[in-house]
Amino acid sequence: MLGDVLNFLLNQSFASLVAMFWIILAIEIPRYVLGAAATVLGLIRCRQITLPQAEAPRISAVIPGHNDADSLRKTALSLREQVSVVVQIIAVNDGSTDNTDAVCRALEREGVIDTYIHIRSRGGKASAVNAALELARHPHFLVTDSDTTFDRDALRIAVSYFADRQVAAVAGNLRVRNVDHSLATRVQQLNYLYSITLGRLAKDMLNFYYVASGAFGLYRTATVRSIGGWDFGPGEDGDIATRLRVAGWKVRFAPHAMAMTDVPQNFVRLARQRLRWDRSMIRLRWRKSRRYVFNRHNFKPLLALSFVDIYFFQAIVPFLYFFYITQLIVLYGSFALFFVVAVQLIYFVIALIKFCMALAVSTRPLEDAKLLPYVPLYSLVNVYLLRFVKMFATANELIFRSSYTDAYVPKKVRDQVYRY
Repeated sequence: MLGDVLNFLLNQSFASLVAMFWIILAIEIPRYVLGAAATVLGLIRCRQITLPQAEAPRISAVIPGHNDADSLRKTALSLREQVSVVVQIIAVNDGSTDNTDAVCRALEREGVIDTYIHIRSRGGKASAVNAALELARHPHFLVTDSDTTFDRDALRIAVSYFADRQVAAVAGNLRVRNVDHSLATRVQQLNYLYSITLGRLAKDMLNFYYVASGAFGLYRTATVRSIGGWDFGPGEDGDIATRLRVAGWKVRFAPHAMAMTDVPQNFVRLARQRLRWDRSMIRLRWRKSRRYVFNRHNFKPLLALSFVDIYFFQAIVPFLYFFYITQLIVLYGSFALFFVVAVQLIYFVIALIKFCMALAVSTRPLEDAKLLPYVPLYSLVNVYLLRFVKMFATANELIFRSSYTDAYVPKKVRDQVYRY
């Protein structure tokens, strides 16, 4: 049958082939070419960083934690070991029921952390971060997670971007700390290389950048105070970056400011995490923020274009791909399977080219080169698992507003927040 399929394809006109593979030709390849060009330009731009001189920059860092006793110490120590910066470390115990309280008090006695806040009734990450924001003493404010550790020069590099007085937030780069745990974690390291290292570098170059990662986001303290701090999550990191951009500030990505974070260790947990992220995108980027983006009295073209990019590729393309597969099955019957395989091979080639680009910009290329055998699995997971999750999350949020029942935020908080 494979020979029959090849003969069938060879006998098609150019127009017929375009009709068969329109999703690749009209969507994937143009986006890839544009992203590749922007990445190359971004590489040139990101080398033109002026590092801080004279007085060491001062940063207040918050580590919010809920039942994170086992990992909090590593995060605090990695912040204490930062070079060429002065760091005030604030640990927030957000209603933990394990021995987080004992760990935090020990760290405070040892001088590893400067300030300890114990919130006895859990309020969620946004609540914990806002509590720390009130006690921040320094001009810059770092938000991280208790399962994240930093390269020793990470904050020094990230804070250098504030030499541009229009920059209000800087996102650092992320790698997977538990990469060797399973197939799922290795695939996620590839996903981080593609979507964070390459993707955010391209968006930064195009001025499409709209999120400061919750694991490594650095802000101007006075500026985030002026816009009221963090709204409740999930997705609070993207929300505050959007509000900063609406207020006229820049948000930048620092590819050489590196942190390591833990990721879900199997594909089921990965799907649940991405479901939460994708539902929050619909709630925050569509329901909440569209009135800022498409405002005829204060229209910002680049911001609007960045949101159209999000809406199209994150919410619409997964449905288009499902429609495309259905179309192949209806039109070509048993031959459709071979077309799907051919399309998947094209996705694999694209992923392979992106992998080579990722190695070119990676801070640890020898480590990342070992991930080459997992590129085929990544392309399958990305096209089928993660796209299905995006499609389900979009429909689920638009119909049921399920982000408002997500246990990421305590029920007492969910019940009181404004529903967009």
